[in-house]
Amino acid sequence: MPKMSPSVETGQPGEACQTWQVPECPFPIEWSPAVLEAIRAAAMDAFFSLPHGGAEIGGVLWGTRAGGRVRILEARPLECEHALGPTFTLSAKDHARLAALLEEGGRDLRAYGWEPVGWYHSHTRSEILLSAQDVEIHNRYFPDPWHVALVVRPHAMRPMRAGFFFREANGSIHADSSYREFLLQPAREPVMERAVSPATASLPPEPVPERAPPASVPVATPPPKGSHRWHLWVAIALGMAAGLVGLKIDWTRAFAADRPPSVLLMAYDLDGQLQIRWDWTAEPIRSAEAGTLEIADGATHTVVALEKQRLRSGTVSYARIGARVDVRLTLRQNGGKIHEEFTSFLGQAGAPELRRELRNQAVRTRELERAVADLRRAGRSDPQPRGRDSPR
Repeated sequence: MPKMSPSVETGQPGEACQTWQVPECPFPIEWSPAVLEAIRAAAMDAFFSLPHGGAEIGGVLWGTRAGGRVRILEARPLECEHALGPTFTLSAKDHARLAALLEEGGRDLRAYGWEPVGWYHSHTRSEILLSAQDVEIHNRYFPDPWHVALVVRPHAMRPMRAGFFFREANGSIHADSSYREFLLQPAREPVMERAVSPATASLPPEPVPERAPPASVPVATPPPKGSHRWHLWVAIALGMAAGLVGLKIDWTRAFAADRPPSVLLMAYDLDGQLQIRWDWTAEPIRSAEAGTLEIADGATHTVVALEKQRLRSGTVSYARIGARVDVRLTLRQNGGKIHEEFTSFLGQAGAPELRRELRNQAVRTRELERAVADLRRAGRSDPQPRGRDSPR
């Protein structure tokens, strides 16, 4: 896995863009932090929208190219119908939508001299790379030497990783991994930079006046009687939550230390068709000679033979009968080794309602995160912590 780069330049308050550059890229790539924050938030919402990796998203990056650099100033999402599963795999309708998004969908941006400078999408079941399908999309819709691709990788417990892809001076694309990954941290403080708009994007950033240190530190006004008790209970609750989260992380790592690599076998319903998917880039799949998929659907038992080519496809569709379906994937590897994984599907025909509820839960989770951040900022604004003997 590529190392995280400390050389990604983070703009100071008031600066319009951040910069990513590697020696192999013929041009530096700049972006508005607000644009990548919007992509990060949308990718996380989709990640929590479904079990076992959620859905992947994508869209078009708009901006300018001048002075030997590419600047990303806007992102327009592509409404993928996910007809082929939760990954960002485009159907015929999705291809038509993408073509329209590049033409009619950006007419307002073209009026200000902006143009498509690339595209973005999330990977939730593979690493930061461009698959063969991704390279096909890039070559078909973004063929110019200065077009870029941004891949983001959400994670439930760690910051989102990201990486850019581009055409090198000889026209080739290093698709196996990004030359330099970086982290997309959630915005925890109010955005202090001015908003980027088509009318002002080409203007230089306004200078930020330096704030002189205060001559003296004013004494904080004592809070109303009893208010410190509320802060105390909030602090206790946050501390308990942090302790539980830390315990969960350590517990998971303790069990994951000797765990063999997984192919992330999963099953979900799509309009009555059970979609059985696995990570075709996982090591057990790449080293397998063949495999079988056993599907137990009530009294019906189906065995599907999987040769190498079908294993690399990463998906099998099955017309389910009952509400519960058990799936076992068996891989035959070199030396006679056997790798097995199991998954089950439990549900009824109301899968759209379940997905809607999961999306609502993701929204509630983000609202809770914002509330906790507000409480932390409120705590930092009270510089006079009260001890046991402090006057009440």
